[in-house]
Amino acid sequence: MALPSNLSFFMSRLQGVSTSHFKVFPQSSDTASSGKIIRFELPNNSLVNMKNLRLFFNAATANAGTNKGGRLPNDISSLIERVAVYMGGVLVQNSFNQYNTLVHAKAAIEGPKCEPSLTHPEIVRAKSYHDNSALTQSDDEAYANVDDAFCISNWEGLLGSIEPSIIDTGLLPQITLEITLADDAVCCTCDDVTLAGFVGGTGNTGTTYSLTNLSVQVEVLGMATSVLEQLTEQRIASVGYLSLPFKNYFTYQSTHTSTSRFNVNSASWDRLWVIFRPTSYSTQKEPVSARGYKVTGGFLDNAAGETAADIDVGVASYDIGGNATYNTNVEKYISNYFKFTDPGDANTKYNLQVNSANVPAYKMTSAEALSMTKGAVDMPKNVMSLDQYKTDYFVQCYRFCLPDSDFNRLASGLNFLTSSPQQVQVGA
Repeated sequence: MALPSNLSFFMSRLQGVSTSHFKVFPQSSDTASSGKIIRFELPNNSLVNMKNLRLFFNAATANAGTNKGGRLPNDISSLIERVAVYMGGVLVQNSFNQYNTLVHAKAAIEGPKCEPSLTHPEIVRAKSYHDNSALTQSDDEAYANVDDAFCISNWEGLLGSIEPSIIDTGLLPQITLEITLADDAVCCTCDDVTLAGFVGGTGNTGTTYSLTNLSVQVEVLGMATSVLEQLTEQRIASVGYLSLPFKNYFTYQSTHTSTSRFNVNSASWDRLWVIFRPTSYSTQKEPVSARGYKVTGGFLDNAAGETAADIDVGVASYDIGGNATYNTNVEKYISNYFKFTDPGDANTKYNLQVNSANVPAYKMTSAEALSMTKGAVDMPKNVMSLDQYKTDYFVQCYRFCLPDSDFNRLASGLNFLTSSPQQVQVGA
């Protein structure tokens, strides 16, 4: 009989384990701008921890406009448009578009997953949280010092979900990581750093960004014994192959009027993420103030004895003083590119059809869609009001697999490989 871990006195021991970290540089230049493709080759004949692969780089914006400054978007992963993984020149992870949109959609429900100190989690207004530099309306946000680098440590797709996460690259052909950078539209432009003007600028376009000092850090492990090789040989002798499951993503994009259709062909379709945003999302604009957070209107004196109120510290738009549950007594801005908005009104209902079968069996309101979405992910962490959800974070997630199947390496999603591709229709 197998006892639960909290009642068992059994402990496994594996000795002779060593760890090391290596820096891998791009195959070509370590400098890139929007739309460029960067390739890295991972170490051969090594035990590589795929989930601890980190991309480091310095970032800078530039805007040629008069008294205008460029700003990096919230979450530095926003600068990535596609991620592909090749093995021996064969595409293994699908190079799907809108990688950055998927990151923001999942963060809207699950919360951000990268360590915030190195990921530029918020848009900078007047003072950088990364290096404490002050910015005027004509200053671009730029970090040239190699000690001020950013880091992407969490990945969607193969790198972040392959199991087991530590793989012997000696069993595989050369692994190449290909990263395509996003359009400049993910950035923001400002022509005023005051609370009132930061989100109210006009003609705010023209910001570009560039990356320098690009590198990937890889964790490589070693074992003093041959136990892993023996287990691998036994598995191959038993079933003839090694199973390395991972999440793969496919993107379908269209202009939504009342319905949107696409086809799915998958052995285990686990989830569908649906994102709605205005058709002008790709137009570069000033930052957008997130609903409920601080806006202009609260003034303080900057010296004792003064009577003129000259410092605008703002007031929360959900009650003066903010709301403790939603932590709204702070400033929060998002890029226009990643503003997800409910396209309907109070009477709009949402439904999904998979080959004419309704999922769920009824048409949902926005509140029901939020509740369903929270239940469709394993660890929903982001706390937001219904109003914030409909205004800035309107994301729907439909789950077709068993709960917690990701942690158990269980392929329990819809299997469409035994039939023709299934037609899916999203209605609103």
